[in-house]
Amino acid sequence: MQVVSGGQSLWIYTLLFTSLQLWGRLSASTSSPTLPAPELSIHLRSKNSVVLVCRAPEGHHGVVFMLYRSREQVDAQEQQSGAEEVRFTVRLKETDSDQAELYCCLYKNRDGRYSAFSPYLQLDLQKVAASAPSIPSVPPPVLSVQPSTGVVKRGDMLSFSCLVPPLGSQSQPQSSYNNKPVTFLLLRTAKRTGATSIILQPKANLLSDPKPQPGVFTVGPVTGGEEGGYTCIYQITKKRGLINSTVSNMVQITITDTLPVPTLVLQQQTEVWHLLCAASPAYPGAMFFLYLADNELPVATHQAPLIHHQATFSVPVQDTPMAWYQCQYSVLLGRKWSNSERSLPLAVTRGIPPSSSPGVSNVDWPLVLGSFSAVVLFLCSVAVIAVVAHRRVKETAEEKKKRQESQFWTQVHSKDHVVDLTLRRTSFTSQEWASEDTTTDTSSRPPLWNSLSTFTTPIHPIH
Repeated sequence: MQVVSGGQSLWIYTLLFTSLQLWGRLSASTSSPTLPAPELSIHLRSKNSVVLVCRAPEGHHGVVFMLYRSREQVDAQEQQSGAEEVRFTVRLKETDSDQAELYCCLYKNRDGRYSAFSPYLQLDLQKVAASAPSIPSVPPPVLSVQPSTGVVKRGDMLSFSCLVPPLGSQSQPQSSYNNKPVTFLLLRTAKRTGATSIILQPKANLLSDPKPQPGVFTVGPVTGGEEGGYTCIYQITKKRGLINSTVSNMVQITITDTLPVPTLVLQQQTEVWHLLCAASPAYPGAMFFLYLADNELPVATHQAPLIHHQATFSVPVQDTPMAWYQCQYSVLLGRKWSNSERSLPLAVTRGIPPSSSPGVSNVDWPLVLGSFSAVVLFLCSVAVIAVVAHRRVKETAEEKKKRQESQFWTQVHSKDHVVDLTLRRTSFTSQEWASEDTTTDTSSRPPLWNSLSTFTTPIHPIH
C-alpha cells in the first residue's frame, strides 16, 4: 500500500508540474497580446489590375505588411521607417470561373509582434473592370483675365478669375462633387525660361478686402517679369485627402513696353576684375543694380552717365567659394520708372578668375588673329592703291608723250616748203672767176640749198 501510495503521489506531483508549465506558457503568451487587425480595402480599380490598401489602426505602424489570398501569401512589403498603410497591386486573371477570391492582410511592428488577420475582402475579378472607379474625375476650371486681351503695360494690374464649372452637369453626377473647392492655385510658365511657378490666392486683409473671392487672383503692378502663360487648378477634400483638378485653359500675358534684358559679364581692368552690366543703347543714363541671385535687395547700385548705357561694379567680397550675380536697370519713361528683367545668373569664383585655367595660355588669340587680319588687309589695300597709282601715272606719261609728238608733227606739216631757186648768170669774166676762186671767207658765201627744203640734192651753178 505504501508503494502504491508513493506512486500515486509521484503521479500527482508530475501532473501538478505539467500544469504549472502550461500556465507559465499561457501567461507568457497573454502578456504580449497580438496587435489589432488592419483593414483591407480597394483603393483603385482599372481594366487590368486592382490596387488594395492594407491600413493599420490609428497609432500603429508596421515594418512588414503581408497580403494573403485565402491562406496563401501572395505579396509582402517592407517599410524600414514604419508605415501606417501600404498598397498592393493585384493583376486580373482571365478565367471563366464565377467564384470570387478572398484576400486579407496583416502587419508586423518593430518589436517583431504580428497583428491579427484583417477581415476577408471578397473580390470578383471578372466584374472589376465594369465597376466604377474609386476616385471620381474632377472637371477642369475655366481661367479668364482682365484685360481680356492679355496685353498690358508696365504699372498696370492683372485680375485672374478661376471658375469651377457647374457641378450639376449631365456628364458628371452631383454626388461626385459634394465637397466645395477648398484651394485655388494659379500657375505661371515664364516666357523666357519656361519655368513654372505657383501663385497662391491672397489671404484675407481687414483693410482692403476682408472677404477675398475664391478663385480671384490680382497680379501687379506689372514690372516686366509677368509675361508668359497662366493656368489654374483647384483642390477638393475627399476621404483620403486633397484631390487636384485637371489644368484649366491657358491665358497668355504680353507686356508691350518691356525693356531689353541686360547682360552681365566679368572683365579684367588693370589686374582687377569687375562686373560689367550692359543695357540697351536705346536707354542711356539708366540706374543699374547688382543682385545676388534669389535676393530681393541689391548689393550695389550705380547711376550711368547720360551718354553711357552700361555700369561697372567691383566684385563684392564673397563668403562662399562661388556666388551667382544678376543685374537690372531702371529707366524713367515719362513720369514712371520702368524696370528691366534681371540678367541671366553669372557664376563668380572667389580667388580664381574664370577666364584662366591651369595649363591654358592667357594670350587672347581672337584679338591676335583679328589684329593680324587687319594688318594683312591694310597691306593688301596699300599694294592695290600703289599698283593703281603706278598704272595711272604710266598712262598719263604715255598720253603726254603722244600729245607732244602729235603737236610736233602738226607744226612740221603746217610749215610752207619753199625752194630757193636763185637765177645766176651763166657767163663770168676772168676777174670775177679769179676773185671767186681766191676768196677764203666761206661764211659769206650764200648757201646753195636750204635745209628745210624737201630737196636733198644740192644745186650747183651752171657753167
